[in-house]
Amino acid sequence: MNTLALFYLALTSVSFFWGTSYAAAKIGMYELSPINLGIFRAILAAVLFAIILAKMDRGSTIERKDIPKFILLGFLVITSYFYLHYTGLSYTTTINAALIIATSPIFTALLGAALGWERIGTVGGIGIMLAFVGVSLIITNGQLGTIFQSATLLGNLLLLSNALVWAGFTLYGKPLLQKYRPFTAIAYIHIFGTIMLLPFAFFPTKIAPLPFIQQVTTISWPTAGAALYLAILCSVYGYYMWYTGVARIGPVKTAVFSYLNPLFAILAGVWLLGEKLTGYTIFGGILVIAGVYLTNQYKQAALPVKQHSAYGRVEQYE
Repeated sequence: MNTLALFYLALTSVSFFWGTSYAAAKIGMYELSPINLGIFRAILAAVLFAIILAKMDRGSTIERKDIPKFILLGFLVITSYFYLHYTGLSYTTTINAALIIATSPIFTALLGAALGWERIGTVGGIGIMLAFVGVSLIITNGQLGTIFQSATLLGNLLLLSNALVWAGFTLYGKPLLQKYRPFTAIAYIHIFGTIMLLPFAFFPTKIAPLPFIQQVTTISWPTAGAALYLAILCSVYGYYMWYTGVARIGPVKTAVFSYLNPLFAILAGVWLLGEKLTGYTIFGGILVIAGVYLTNQYKQAALPVKQHSAYGRVEQYE
């Protein structure tokens, strides 16, 4: 097997880890509350990121003037994101979660258009409509009139809001990911976001009546293993390999691997958790992926003047 084939295999492994992260999180939440699982993962990942930054020869520091931006990004994509993500996941299935989160590029396009940073034409509009029809089918299982009676409605809505949070992070964080090495930027974002989670780790609150420091002492090895899986393979390895791919083969070719994420999430949900896969979920998922694909392809083809740098593209695949 040649070097490029091995590299493609590594990118496929990233899709596998990101896709199966939903099932791993479900396992972690057997014993940990959603916020405490997020804290556990964030602390582990932040420590690893800090170690790697300390060992990097160059490109491991950021300018003082950019620290407030990193703090805001850390709040968006770590502090608030983990809470919304895992709380939402606790109320819905891993299959629903993966397919709903896959709409993040749609929200990015809509938010970018609202701010005047992107343009959405006919093809992009069709893609967006397809994606939202698909999400509606997934949420209601084809019974559109019962959308507000769905048992998973709260979780689905939280995950939709998280897709919007990631869209904000994508647009706001793009300049920093162009200015710094993407891995360096992601590492600092994790570290700052984790610092803002620490108060919830030590003091009881409404969202975490039992703080992490107390709950973690009672967990079993499977729960600890799930947290390690999320931190090491999904956060640190995943982002490192993904941005290595962006640098080596470009953002467009690397992004193709993202379409494997929902597939791995579905397989993990059915096999590990016994979740049921309905025809409406399959059809809705196809519409979501097709819609995201059309929107992404249109944006790349329609914006020749505003070129994306090799590091300027931010994807969401947790």
